[in-house]
Amino acid sequence: MKALIGQMNVELALFLRDKAVVFFSLFFPLVTVTFFGYLNRGNQVPVLSEVEGGPVSYSSFLIAGGIGMVLSSAAFENLSTALARQRDAGILKRLGGAPLRAWTLVGAKTLTAATVVLAQTILLTAVNVLLFGAEITGSVLWSLATLVAGVLTFTTMAIALAGLCPNADVAAAAGLAISLPMQFLCGTFFPVEEMPSLLRQIARLLPLTYFVDALRGAMLVGGGPLKYAQDWVVLLGCLMVAFVVAVKTFRWE
Repeated sequence: MKALIGQMNVELALFLRDKAVVFFSLFFPLVTVTFFGYLNRGNQVPVLSEVEGGPVSYSSFLIAGGIGMVLSSAAFENLSTALARQRDAGILKRLGGAPLRAWTLVGAKTLTAATVVLAQTILLTAVNVLLFGAEITGSVLWSLATLVAGVLTFTTMAIALAGLCPNADVAAAAGLAISLPMQFLCGTFFPVEEMPSLLRQIARLLPLTYFVDALRGAMLVGGGPLKYAQDWVVLLGCLMVAFVVAVKTFRWE
């Protein structure tokens, strides 16, 4: 446990040292969500209407989408690229020669990503509540549980992606190619049901759609795995597959 905490502190220090990464991980999503929230202030979204008895405010709808945007960016654009870059530079090889186990390194990187996502979750929620009057009418417990499941799933997928890519350049390109479509097609800013048919079909193939749907349901309705069984099955299925791939492809050099 001491080694895990120590490595996590190192990972956080490395993250905070790179100002560009900090900006695009923390402030860029915040600016984007604030922009969309401002443009659609006062609007309502006909989502969850059958459960709630009416549409919800756009600002309330937007929070889960913003968190999904942050999570996909932190995993595929930051974690997978950083892991591949450290492997290319020989940093992982040196760490592997030290008394540091693979699970400690991976756990530290996962906890670092979770810390970034949690910080951004607080910021996004505060901005939408204070500026645009968003309401969290669901379950805080299920919201946190869904967030944890999402962090575990997407960070594991990112580690698997880093293992599959031969170098950091490929990992960066692949991470961006995976993350960018998810950030705009998975119900982050607009309901999937209102998209054209082709885009809806693409969205249903992307795991972030199911995370955002489960998180939005937890935040606005309070539903957990039983109510959003399909979303949880997809998330946990992706987690198990990614875990197997990550274990088989992880290498120190």
